[in-house]
Amino acid sequence: MDINDINKRIVDRSDCFYWQTDRKISAEEAALIWKDRHSAITNEYLLEKINSELKEDKLVYIKPFDENAQTSLGNVNSIRVGVLESGKEVIIRCHPKGVKNGYFYAESLASQMALENGLPAYKTYLIHELENESDISYQVIEKLNGDTVQFCLKEYPEKEEQLVMEMGKTMARLHKIKVNGFGPFDNDLAKNGKLVGKHQTLKDAINAGLEENLERLITYNILAKDVADKILKLFDNNELLNSDVSVLIHNDFADWNLLTDSNTISGIIDWDECVAGNPIGEIACWSTFYDPERIKPFLKGYFSEISVYDNFDEMFQLMRLRYTISKMALRITRYTYLQTPEFKDKIEKGKKHLEELSEIFSLTDQNQKRRQ
Repeated sequence: MDINDINKRIVDRSDCFYWQTDRKISAEEAALIWKDRHSAITNEYLLEKINSELKEDKLVYIKPFDENAQTSLGNVNSIRVGVLESGKEVIIRCHPKGVKNGYFYAESLASQMALENGLPAYKTYLIHELENESDISYQVIEKLNGDTVQFCLKEYPEKEEQLVMEMGKTMARLHKIKVNGFGPFDNDLAKNGKLVGKHQTLKDAINAGLEENLERLITYNILAKDVADKILKLFDNNELLNSDVSVLIHNDFADWNLLTDSNTISGIIDWDECVAGNPIGEIACWSTFYDPERIKPFLKGYFSEISVYDNFDEMFQLMRLRYTISKMALRITRYTYLQTPEFKDKIEKGKKHLEELSEIFSLTDQNQKRRQ
């Protein structure tokens, strides 16, 4: 495995709609990179390394790694919890050993902008960029209070409707933050305090990676080629994508990335998929994680903060189609090396979403559907 070649590919987000789906590495490379990301990083190494860079308020210790903790549920970074001399707790987000991150500055600036606009985001204490193959890219950030919504609802399922409404309100407040450009942010510009999307138009950002995603779905018999061709035409010629509205989008605004005090949303974490985009796209992205009934209290909360957008229903379904394609492409790739019942269930749910959306956009003729 040529790690230098992989690092060049993995930090390039120029043709990414959703980074985890579209990063330019194979399933085999991904399996090797992320398989042992926790065991390759010791707390002793991190403690010495971080304290050599922190200007003040040094780390006293790092808590033993707990793979089952709510901070360890992500698929990309290895997360540790540290304690500073001041008594403050911090989160240390470590990329796999020897692998460049290439987005820590963008996600840190996005969180900072959210924080400055009154949202419960975190501040960043330190970013370390990879120096050599034996090094680790990491980010030291403020630890926010609260449990993830995912953990909270396991104990208090009766709180779901209230918290889903609060999610909607919080996302609406996020979408009041205007940014420039579309798609993934330029990490080099973010290093200099500028949050700018890599694409000039929404259409370019939405079409990034689309052809490859569809080819993947054809290869695994999720979509027929004629349906994929119709989808390409749908996104290439759709006037809805002429919108020039660009706001800050978290892009993974889900129960596992939102903290709560059991009544409100007390923290927004994991900004590693954040982009500049149309706000309806993020609502559509959120909807792909859950059963359809959950969208009702979410939209009630969302539109209590913001007026209903023009062409909302049409844009929502179009963006739901794009995110479903992306997430299905990701799931079938992961399933090649992570064959769990959970992933199989997600793939089956995705197929149902695609069937419904195929009817909405008349992608499959009725005669063909009856033959199937």
